[in-house]
Amino acid sequence: MSSNNYVHLRNVEKGRTDWKIKIRIIREWRGVSLTGEKFKGYNLLLLDAKNVRMVGYVPEWQSEKMQKLFTVGKMYTVTNFQVKQYNANDKWRCVNNDRQILFTNNTKAKQIDESEYFIPNNHFNFFEMEELTKLAKQNVYLADVVGVVIRRDNIRPVRNTKLGTDQMQVRMKMTDGKNKINVIFWDKFAEEFQQDIDSNQYEEPLILIIASGKVGVWKEETDICNFSPTAYYINYKHHSVQQLRKLVSQANFCQHINYSNSQPKKTLRLCTVAEIKNFNQDYILQEVVCQVKIKFVENNETWVYPRCTTCYKQIQFVEGNHICIRCKRRVPHPDKKFAICVLASDKTGDIEIILMDRPVRYAFGKNVFDVLQEYKGKFPTMLKSLENQDYTIKLQILEVNIQNKSEMYLATDMFKGFTFHQNSLDEETIVKPTEFSAEESSGSSYHLDNMSET
Repeated sequence: MSSNNYVHLRNVEKGRTDWKIKIRIIREWRGVSLTGEKFKGYNLLLLDAKNVRMVGYVPEWQSEKMQKLFTVGKMYTVTNFQVKQYNANDKWRCVNNDRQILFTNNTKAKQIDESEYFIPNNHFNFFEMEELTKLAKQNVYLADVVGVVIRRDNIRPVRNTKLGTDQMQVRMKMTDGKNKINVIFWDKFAEEFQQDIDSNQYEEPLILIIASGKVGVWKEETDICNFSPTAYYINYKHHSVQQLRKLVSQANFCQHINYSNSQPKKTLRLCTVAEIKNFNQDYILQEVVCQVKIKFVENNETWVYPRCTTCYKQIQFVEGNHICIRCKRRVPHPDKKFAICVLASDKTGDIEIILMDRPVRYAFGKNVFDVLQEYKGKFPTMLKSLENQDYTIKLQILEVNIQNKSEMYLATDMFKGFTFHQNSLDEETIVKPTEFSAEESSGSSYHLDNMSET
């Protein structure tokens, strides 16, 4: 090969090692083992002047050398490397390519001055949000997406029952104006994102690019989360971001969002207990707010319930084992959630409410596992402090409340006092489906399908 015969990435092939390329390094990451340990070898995402991207793998024995040689964001001439074809076991690829570069002992590189050559600073292969549901059915490729953040929660710990530890999580919802998806960032990635948000004054609404995100579907809602190669870019200098910024300023932006086949919700409204008990079937799966005084917290064994770590449904305790009927398996370390039965009232009457995990956690700043340890598994007397206090509570109206006239209502959120703000109890709360069954105070049982709580 001629000393000046540089090729583009699309032309490198397996079978020779004397390749010469000009590339910009746009990203770097390390894979993670099932136990959470990072591999010593690492990956580089390369970009050439033709906007072709390819992964370059640095093996463990080359890591120290290459880390001194390469800097993310810089351009280089790179010579003498191997080309490896992907196989069926190579999952979650960040580019739509059938091969990758493998750096060797013979690999050499020289930095290119920005004035001498042009390669874009970055490149994305965006998927339309409406395409992501199909992408969730495969495990070969990750996805690049861009959208406007329409809701964002602050970072919070979420219990990982398998590891017995808390994981940090940031949840968001973003849209392209026609469709919307849930966004979930985990662990250090979530911490770095939260620190970025706290440390910088970004123009609102945020326009977020997620590069190489892992797509999934839960209860017909599409979500995307971080994986080893994932990167995020806030209000990035890119034509897609500029286009969305212009669209956001238009009055009809988000007017035709596809809500993933979910049932349309009524406007969140403040209702009396009497009104709630007289709802008709139009209110099934809708959410409303009531302002009540909690009169009594029931002291029973159902204040905590176990659920499957796979399907998030309530599980049964059978012959000394936790069994998930749906997954048909034993769950040795089930997740656990709050479910507190209370009697509350306003001037129009009494109402029985189940306070699910989210409102209880927020009220006391503790999760189930903290409380179980503190009270040695016994009923936590701290819950009695809810009595004789005023609360604004968000209820989800279930089919059993309307069709079966069940007078036990599900609370998905609450805050202390009677000041009602529409945004304080946001309808866009991202939820995890679960299922809970308990005993009514009368002793008869009821079964609530597809409850939602976070």
